[in-house]
Amino acid sequence: MSDRHPLPGQEAVLRAALAERLARAGTDGVAAGDLVAGLGGDWSERAVRRALDALAADGEAAVWNRRWLAVSATDWVVGVVERGADGKSWLRTGPGGQDLRLRQADLKGARSGDRVLARPVGARRRRAGRPPRGVVVRRLGRRRRTVVGTRVTDGDRRRLVPFDPQSRLDPWVEGGDELDEECYVVVELAAEGGRQGPGRARVIEVLGPASEPGVDVEVLLREHEIPDEFPPAVLVAAAELPDEPRRVDFGGRRDLRNQVIVTIDGETSRDFDDAISVEKTERGWRLGVHIADVAHYVPEGSELDLEAYRRGTSVYFPDRAVPMLPEVLSNGLCSLRPDVPRLTLSAFLSLDERGKVTRSRFTESVIQSHRRLTYGEVTRLLERPAEGDAAEYGEVLAMLRLAERLMRRLLERRMARGSIDFDLPEGDVILDTEGFTVGVRPGERTVAHRIIEEFMIAANEAVARRLGAADGPGLYRVHEPPAEESLEELRLILAPLGLELRGDLADPQPSALQAVLRRVEGRPEEPFVASLVLRAMQRAVYLPESRGHYALASRHYTHFTSPIRRYPDLVVHRRLKALLGRGDEADAAEALAARLPGIAAHASRTERRAEKAERQLLQWKLVRFLADRVGERFEGRITGVQPFGLFVQLAGYYVDGLVLVRSLADDYYVYDEAAHTLTGSQGGRVFRLADEVEVELTGVSLRHRGLDLKIVGMPEPPPREGRGRRSRPDDRPAAERTGRGRGRRGRERDTERGRGRDKERHGRRSGGRGGERGGGRGGSRKGGGRSR
Repeated sequence: MSDRHPLPGQEAVLRAALAERLARAGTDGVAAGDLVAGLGGDWSERAVRRALDALAADGEAAVWNRRWLAVSATDWVVGVVERGADGKSWLRTGPGGQDLRLRQADLKGARSGDRVLARPVGARRRRAGRPPRGVVVRRLGRRRRTVVGTRVTDGDRRRLVPFDPQSRLDPWVEGGDELDEECYVVVELAAEGGRQGPGRARVIEVLGPASEPGVDVEVLLREHEIPDEFPPAVLVAAAELPDEPRRVDFGGRRDLRNQVIVTIDGETSRDFDDAISVEKTERGWRLGVHIADVAHYVPEGSELDLEAYRRGTSVYFPDRAVPMLPEVLSNGLCSLRPDVPRLTLSAFLSLDERGKVTRSRFTESVIQSHRRLTYGEVTRLLERPAEGDAAEYGEVLAMLRLAERLMRRLLERRMARGSIDFDLPEGDVILDTEGFTVGVRPGERTVAHRIIEEFMIAANEAVARRLGAADGPGLYRVHEPPAEESLEELRLILAPLGLELRGDLADPQPSALQAVLRRVEGRPEEPFVASLVLRAMQRAVYLPESRGHYALASRHYTHFTSPIRRYPDLVVHRRLKALLGRGDEADAAEALAARLPGIAAHASRTERRAEKAERQLLQWKLVRFLADRVGERFEGRITGVQPFGLFVQLAGYYVDGLVLVRSLADDYYVYDEAAHTLTGSQGGRVFRLADEVEVELTGVSLRHRGLDLKIVGMPEPPPREGRGRRSRPDDRPAAERTGRGRGRRGRERDTERGRGRDKERHGRRSGGRGGERGGGRGGSRKGGGRSR
């Protein structure tokens, strides 16, 4: 293997080989210098070192007496350090495990909350009934070299206040003394400190105050270690690409330039990576889904490919996008602009009159989009036709009418098989020309969005079936059924709302959840119930085996429609092209099969990273927008009930705040866990899920990005004189206490909706550095970003 870069997924192959080698060695272990022997393959010393570090970070391997050991071959345990109020420390190993006592000298610099690997000691001398003692071998997890935050003055020194309120890093900071304390900086950890004391750090980058436009994005990028600048080698490779497709590239492709093909995107989108065509046939329909052939320009193992793999996905913020690939591809060669030829990979689906797919064909093609359409434009043409439309749009208008009819057939079939169709109201922040938040815009889901959603679902399913029929390696989008305990909890929550979740919870059918959503369709509590159902779902992931997509009620599903924004789609394109005979399929399949587990795991991780960063930025912008409105009243709905208070989502703002239980001063409220209620013990007033309430914004924490609320009409709580029963709830801001913010965005919307509406939302954003526009969380990441 090259010492420069392994192929995507190859690092996981090496890691598995090392783990197996260590497991065979047992308690004898293996000297680091002897590990490469017997592994097979041309592994470099650097690659082996990285793989060993990864095994150690996850607690699977450790060095002892200069030999590497598999932790499974020892009596060592993994647990979390917990420091009690009495100052004593314990290693909590979880259910079924044996906790260990940790002396101060045994901590080896570990702090409360750290996940560590420890070895039991002194078991023979232990007194009966006394827990054994342990010694920390190492802290687990990847060590961060940099941390983002602001600084506070502590005496005559400065201490870091990390952006993440849950972080336990608070080193002394050197440098940047002239900067204001509100200024965000990136520091490099110079020392970790010991005996639970702080380390040291030095300022290496100044980001600026959060009040300055764009700084919040820079903070999130550094916090989540999302790369936003392309390395020079990648930019050089991108610069070597042609400005337009070359005629020699048309060879062997099906020429579709005379077919009526259009793109449908957001109003301000600049990159158009998917296009559609629809024809009526004697037996039904012929649907064409044409996706930019990114794989033609990004060979596996190239600089462009390795960087795309490292990023995993594009990331979309309200005012900029961080693309997976350079703009010369996303907005140039792979953007299906009208009236210019573009290389594509096309899926042609033949459907009968009822919308059932009877045949699927795939081909490399060259297209020339007839028209660049927008969602609003298509919706107007179909729902509010005007005189002159036929003359202006001609055969494009006729095709759109066919597309609407076919969409309705596809949607009917999908609903009939039990697919869950969420319609959660979400908002997007509106920015002024300087980048400041000036409002919140509700999202839309129009007939145009529906057309694209259904066509992309159909194409993704068809490609997944083709991969499965080939009996070879493939990368799939998998959504497992909800866990039985999650559904049991959902059933208990729904009961007080008069809703019944029917069926066997051990073998849940998506149609049962679909039935719940249909019962509340059009009712005020519909969005809340939809969010409850969504929270009960598992997260969709990428896997090298087809296990189906629960929310879509689909037996086979993959991601094919957004290779410019998602690395898994690029992998699927290459595999499909190999099956079409473009390359040495046998050798490629064998090599790919070994690497797919690593690719799938990495893609799932980078997707979660992007989701978290996007969600946190939206929460931060909304909280900052409301910071000047303390004292105002808002309508809201209760979205969570806990012993410490009520979560309330502000109507029209799509953000939750917290009403502390101690602020409910008109009575003593008792929490009912089963019913999810707080009930006044004397007056009998009940606060329950989905109740509408009027609240006052009493405080905003920019540090923790949380809102504090109180119920309008409640008397002021008495001064707190002690820490009795009613004062026990944690009074930190909501975001720090619970991590609750835009809760629905925290859970992937595994419904396949999103390519349409979400793409339009992100299409309104102004590229900024890196420049990809039009993207979309979920959709463009078309055909299914986050939500598929």
